[in-house]
Amino acid sequence: MRIPSESLEPNLAALFAGRTALKGRIQRITGETVVLRLAREVVELPLALFSAPVREALREGIAVELQRDQGTVQLRVVPSEPVSPQEQPSFSPQTLAEALLALDLRPTEPLQLAAQMLLERGFPLQKEYLLLLLPWAEQGRLEEALLLLEARLPVTADLVELVGEVKEGFPLSRVVEQGAPEFSPELQEALRYPSLRSREAWGARPGEGRVWRAWARLVAYEHLLNSLLTAQQEGNSGFMLFLPFMLGQDLAAAWVRVSQEQEGEEHQGLQPHKLELLLPTQSFGLLRAELVVWGQALRLNLWAEQNLPLLEGELAELTAELGAAGWQVQGVKAGELEQCARQSLYAMIGK
Repeated sequence: MRIPSESLEPNLAALFAGRTALKGRIQRITGETVVLRLAREVVELPLALFSAPVREALREGIAVELQRDQGTVQLRVVPSEPVSPQEQPSFSPQTLAEALLALDLRPTEPLQLAAQMLLERGFPLQKEYLLLLLPWAEQGRLEEALLLLEARLPVTADLVELVGEVKEGFPLSRVVEQGAPEFSPELQEALRYPSLRSREAWGARPGEGRVWRAWARLVAYEHLLNSLLTAQQEGNSGFMLFLPFMLGQDLAAAWVRVSQEQEGEEHQGLQPHKLELLLPTQSFGLLRAELVVWGQALRLNLWAEQNLPLLEGELAELTAELGAAGWQVQGVKAGELEQCARQSLYAMIGK
C-alpha cells in the first residue's frame, strides 16, 4: 500500500534519516488510526490512508516495514510471529527524558511515569495526552485516567472517582440502606427479585432523594463498565447491566455480564454463551455464578462468600429442577468465593 509522504506525520521523515526502509510493529489499532512502534519511536497513521484489503490484514503485534520510494511510503506486512508484551522494546529512562524535553516538557518523575504507561498501553507519545494525564499521575490516579482514555471517555474528576470506586470494590451488598420506606408497596413488590421488571419499575419513577441519586450512580457505573469492557475486548459483543432488588429492607443491585465465547468449547456444533452474575444474598453473602449455555445444554458454577455446605446441599435439587425445565445439565458445581475475588465487579471486565 503506497502512501503519499505529505500525508504522514512530520517526524516520520526524520526517522528515515537517509534510510529507505524502517521496520517496526503495529502496537495499537483504533477506529481511526494505526499506531506503529518504529525502533524507539511511536508513529500514528490515519486508518483512512489504507485500502480495505490492507486494513483487513492489519493486526496488533504483527511486524511491518515502511519503505520510502520517490515521494511515497509503502507499508508492507512482514510475516512473523507477534511478540509478547515482555519482548516489546521500551524507552530507557534517559531516552524517555530526552523525548519529553523534545516536546518542551520538563521530565519530572510523574510525567515520565505517565509517558511510560502511555507507551505500554500503545498510545503515541503526544504532548496532549501527557498534559491530560500529568495531574492524575501526580495524584496517584494514573491507572484510572488511562482506563478512561482507553475507553474513549472524558478524563474528568467525576469519572476518575467512579473508576476508582469500581476498582476498590463497589458496595455490592447494599446500594441504599433502609430503602424500603421510600417505595410504595407496588414498587417494593416489583423489587422483590432482581429482574428486568424490577429495573423498569424503579427506573420508570424519577424522583428526588438518596434512592434516586443511587439510581443515577448505578446507571453511570453501568455505562462506565460497558465502555471499559469494549475497550478491553474489541469485537466482544458482551454487555453488563445491573438489576435492582430489595435485600431485606435495603436496596441492593445484582450485576450481570452476558457475552458470547468466540473461542470457547463447542457442544453439538453450537458456540457457547456465558452469563456471569454477582448477587448479594442474606444466606450466602456475595454469590458469584457463571452459567455457560449451548442451545439447551448448560454448565453452572457457583461461588459463595459464606455457608458453602448449605449451598452444596442444594445442588442436587437445583440440578433436578433444571433438568425438569428441559435443560441438558452438563455439570453444576459450588465453591468458596476467594478473598481476592470478593470485590469482583471490576474483575468481570477482565482488568
